[in-house]
Amino acid sequence: MSSVDWNRLHELQADIGKEDFLDVAMVFVAELEETLSGMTAEAATADDFHFLRGSAANLGFTALVEACSQAEARTKTGALPDVDAVKSAFGQALTEMSAQMPGLTIAA
Repeated sequence: MSSVDWNRLHELQADIGKEDFLDVAMVFVAELEETLSGMTAEAATADDFHFLRGSAANLGFTALVEACSQAEARTKTGALPDVDAVKSAFGQALTEMSAQMPGLTIAA
């Protein structure tokens, strides 16, 4: 199963225009990477996952949306979120997206 909703991604590309799409996508990806880079289960908040979920939804990263929803719900109940699942879903979406969209650069 795909971790990216390609219909959503293509809608976004059509709305923005092909010329600007990669730049906009890379901004979203950079924001997601920055938020996730130092995230730990103990320090993560429901707001962190809410932000990540919104950005992931914009890009059509469906598996990441689901992982963030689950993590946000756990955080709201006082349980530790599964940050590793969120980071894994992000990595899978990036891998899938970059394979289909040459020119998308991913920070190492």
